[in-house]
Amino acid sequence: MAEKKNNKKENLKEVKMVSKRRFVRCTPDKLRLANHLVKKESNYLKALDILQFSNLNAARYIVLSLKSAASAVQDKNILPEDLIIKSIRIDEGPKLKRRRIINRGRSTQILKRLAHISVELTEIQKKDTKESLLDKVNKQKKARKKNGS
Repeated sequence: MAEKKNNKKENLKEVKMVSKRRFVRCTPDKLRLANHLVKKESNYLKALDILQFSNLNAARYIVLSLKSAASAVQDKNILPEDLIIKSIRIDEGPKLKRRRIINRGRSTQILKRLAHISVELTEIQKKDTKESLLDKVNKQKKARKKNGS
């Protein structure tokens, strides 16, 4: 039988917020370059600052997706400081095919690529706060005293 691995997040509760932007008029390659800036940054606010002050025009689409995912949090009374970026996925969309006339009456194909952006934010809350942990420790001490005496 497969044993469950000890997971550090056993006592953590996870809330997900997802935002999808489809048919973005920017190539997936350019969006992936902007995504690479925040790939290792898990904090929502830091990632937002990095993207807003970058020189890449594609970063603005990711910023819009991040903000729309974070707007879903307002209903749940979660602070933006507590948000963590779980994943940002950039997929290829359809291609708009255009023609350009070249010499000798021929034409070449121009592909205008579209992209889909999926952003997933999470807010991890600990089920056990410091006060409840102290209560548990005190209960355990009282139980030990009762068993010992």
